[in-house]
Amino acid sequence: MTYQKRSFVGRMRGARWPVLPLLRLGMWVLTSLLSSIVAAQPAGQTVDRIKAAYVFNFAKFVELPGSDDKFIRVCVLGKDDLNGAMLSLNRRMAQGREIQVRKEVPLDQAKDCSMVFVGESEARILPAVVRQLGSASVLLISDARQAMDHGAHLSMVFSDDRVEFDVNLLQLQKSSIKASSQMLKLARVVVR
Repeated sequence: MTYQKRSFVGRMRGARWPVLPLLRLGMWVLTSLLSSIVAAQPAGQTVDRIKAAYVFNFAKFVELPGSDDKFIRVCVLGKDDLNGAMLSLNRRMAQGREIQVRKEVPLDQAKDCSMVFVGESEARILPAVVRQLGSASVLLISDARQAMDHGAHLSMVFSDDRVEFDVNLLQLQKSSIKASSQMLKLARVVVR
């Protein structure tokens, strides 16, 4: 048995694994698992949970400000918290920091957050949020249709029965926020 094990390891050392197809396969498997876990729930709640999972992954793959801070503050502006799905992120860990979700945060406190979420039903406040944040290192995420046009960093899009995301690299650079290259490869659209 030892001989076979070494032989397998020896063969694997020289093998080149295609990284991008494996990442896509991993995302497909993750999306499939999430869909099957929440299949018993109404369709809207399923989509909201998947969007919340994307927000969690953004917290893991974006270099957020305050790396010395022990918390990642995710602030929901307005009442749209994806039907409570955002609260499921409370106390989860990303980048060695605990996530704290705060609901209905006033606009004037947005700069105190690590990440800000503006839901579709609150899309009208996006221009004001962008003005308030300016070039602050606060990640702005939205699932509003015109979020990228208003200046959001990341926009989640539901189409063809799946959730995808767009990245506004120009806005990220303006705010001195860095997204991992792996995340950029998985984005539907990257505005450069």
